[in-house]
Amino acid sequence: MMVLSVLRPDAGLFESLAHRARTASVRRLALDVAAGATAVACVFRWHPMASLLIATAATVLFSYGAWGLLDRGCSSLLNKGWPRTANALAALGALSALLGVLGAGGVLLAVWAFALGTWIS
Repeated sequence: MMVLSVLRPDAGLFESLAHRARTASVRRLALDVAAGATAVACVFRWHPMASLLIATAATVLFSYGAWGLLDRGCSSLLNKGWPRTANALAALGALSALLGVLGAGGVLLAVWAFALGTWIS
């Protein structure tokens, strides 16, 4: 039986993202991982004009999907009684979340650098 949970109205950004990832389908999370990895690979291959912005945004997408899949796997393994493997997936999930936070910071810096343009030279 599936229990639907409702997000609190005063939830913060991280709680909202976690709720969204936990309610998304595995197919959607895998699509996020694949799209993010493909976009980063394309940026490294073709070097478009806004490559820093595209690469960091794709990194955020990749890490969000990876964190969602790792969180889903961790909870599944805990239910099956495999705590060591679940702890390893939790550690990988924490690294994925850190990568996402760093990628979000990169997006903000890339937007700032793009907005500044050549004002300061």
